[in-house]
Parts: sequence; C-alpha cells; structure tokens
Amino acid sequence: MIAMWRGLLAAILFLVCGCEDDKTDEAITFGTSADYPPFEYYVDGDVAGFEIDLAKAVAEKLGKKAKFKDMAFSSLLTELQTGSIDAAVSTLNATEERRKSYDFTDSYYSTGVALVYRKESPPSDMSVLKDVKVACQLGSVPEKWLKANRPEANLVSIDNVTQAVEFIKAEHVEGALLDSIIAIEFCKTNPTLEYKVLDENSDDGFAMAVKKGSNLRDSINTAVGELDASGELQALKKKWGLVK
Repeated sequence: MIAMWRGLLAAILFLVCGCEDDKTDEAITFGTSADYPPFEYYVDGDVAGFEIDLAKAVAEKLGKKAKFKDMAFSSLLTELQTGSIDAAVSTLNATEERRKSYDFTDSYYSTGVALVYRKESPPSDMSVLKDVKVACQLGSVPEKWLKANRPEANLVSIDNVTQAVEFIKAEHVEGALLDSIIAIEFCKTNPTLEYKVLDENSDDGFAMAVKKGSNLRDSINTAVGELDASGELQALKKKWGLVK
C-alpha cells in the first residue's frame, strides 16, 4: 500500500513539474529598459512601444507568449547572461565588443545621435562641445560616440534617458546625447527643449540580443523576416512614427 501511494505521489509530482516546464516553454521573457519612447515606455501603466509590439509579434510567430521584465539598461546583458531573461530588446546596438559575449539578431531599425538642449541656452559650439556637460546613458552607443567624437565634452553618465532629460530641465547639464529618434520624441513632449542631429548614421542599427550560441537568434530572425515580407514590420514602424 505504501509503495502504491509513493508511486501515485511520484506520478502527481511528475505531472505538476511537467506542466510548469510546459508553461515556461510557452513564453519568451524579454528584458527591456522601458524609458525609450517610442520604442519601449509606459502607457497607462503598461509597457508599450515599437519594440514591445515587435517582440509580441515575434513570440506569436514562434507559437509563444511574450513576457517583459523592465530593468536598468546597464543590467540587460548581465541579466541575459544569468538566464533571468531569454532575450534583450531595448534599442540595442550590436557593437563589436558586445558580439564577443552575446549573439544578436539582424538589425530592424537604424538611427543616428542627436544632442538635446534647452532652447534658451544652446551650446555655443556643437562641433567640439569643449567643457560642455553632456549626459549620456551608461553603456549606450551615444555615450561611446561622445567619447570618440567629442572627447573634450564633460561626460555625465546616468542610468536612463528620462533622467538625462530631467537633468537638462533642472540645468544640471547643458545637454544630453540620445539616439536621434528618441531625441525627437522627447522634444515633442517637452516644448522647452530642442535637438540637433550630430550624426545621421552612428550605429549598425537596433537588434535583439540573446545568449551566445542560442538557437533563439535564428528563430527570431526567421520571424522578423516573415513580418517584413508580409508588411507587418513596416506597419508597426508606421504605427509608432518610425517611418523615414
């Protein structure tokens, strides 16, 4: 009798564990830093944006659901490495340095860099920005671009772009270097701010990141390719004002 009950209990535990595994397999967990309108940000308490819609469409193509974990941009790749997320989607550029440790999908959107500043007090010489306090998000392509192209600027590294914009408004910095499409979006909602594009093509484009050697990269590329061929990718870009 005891043996029978033990067998029954083992069977129940197997079924429960199996169900949990299936539930995990049914979803792709995307890490994102939801402060990049119109790519990922909060709308009425929910994460929304172009890349959020794209991740959902990709997951659907793969027969799965999309889950999102909002975190600091500087933590995305670390969390990917630990396995707490399956993919990172947050206006990520596939730089040579990042490719050494992570795999990236094909690019699906490209942009440049732009300096955001107060209309009433623009930096006098944007070609040099000598001793000008410029905020950049830690670990971002704009930060890397500033170091390489405006080395005389006074770099102020911050956690997220929303904080960078608030630093400008509070006059803690004279400007913030952002991806140009994001700079445009922030200036739309902050009429006291202006922007100037400093480089039209500063990167290789935005892509999703996955663990090195993950099969998920090829799956995502196939899904994005299908979305592009069907016109759905272009429709998402149009929805979020990203059509050039």
